[in-house]
Amino acid sequence: MGTPAILGMNFQSVSVGQKLKIGGYTDAIGTPSDNLANAIGFVDSSIGLMMNTLQNRGPTERTLVIVSAKHGQRPVDRTKRVALDDAAVIAAPIGSNFAFDIADDGALIWLKDNSGNRTVEAVNALKSFAGDTGIASFLYGDALADMFQNPAKDSRAPDIIGITRVGVIYTGGSKIAEHGGFNPDDVHVALLVSKPDLPRSNVNEPVATTQIAPTILRALGLDPEELEAVRKEHTKSLPGLE
Repeated sequence: MGTPAILGMNFQSVSVGQKLKIGGYTDAIGTPSDNLANAIGFVDSSIGLMMNTLQNRGPTERTLVIVSAKHGQRPVDRTKRVALDDAAVIAAPIGSNFAFDIADDGALIWLKDNSGNRTVEAVNALKSFAGDTGIASFLYGDALADMFQNPAKDSRAPDIIGITRVGVIYTGGSKIAEHGGFNPDDVHVALLVSKPDLPRSNVNEPVATTQIAPTILRALGLDPEELEAVRKEHTKSLPGLE
């Protein structure tokens, strides 16, 4: 079939290495443990193998390589880890109107009934809970709908998003980090773009991983506006690649 126009793949090694009790980081500035360094080394050598194969077969000069991450993990500083049981500190305070949640180091909460004041009642129940919910602030109502889908019209959207304190994860196990929140450790990830004829440089302006998709289309000579998300969110291609 020849060489594909796009090849995408995912490594889980670093993500798992960041979460394992025997892995993670050894200090607050992100020095990897031996276990995590081994996971990083595995990914590094695997990418190197792919690059060597491209070079040996000839298409390196016309191949754009993008390396990034879907998310980070938190906390980097394991001394800040606070493990909570979401059934006890989220479901229980809300009570009978609780439907389900997805809680890692942030909390996405769905209610059985979000009509009238029911969402506000659930938020107030969490705020007045005598124990520690781990949540520092809440997104709900108009503030949530402005950033995501409106849960009043789209049942896929959570009714409440709990933004947790740094270090809080919801787990009953031994893992030392999680993802899914809004804090810098979660959302600040590496992004590297490589092609032999690109000059080496650092881009200091803020970029987002959502810009990767239109960048790929533009590199293939396709119109990024063909993507509905690009049209709706006015997503630009990554800078410096024109």
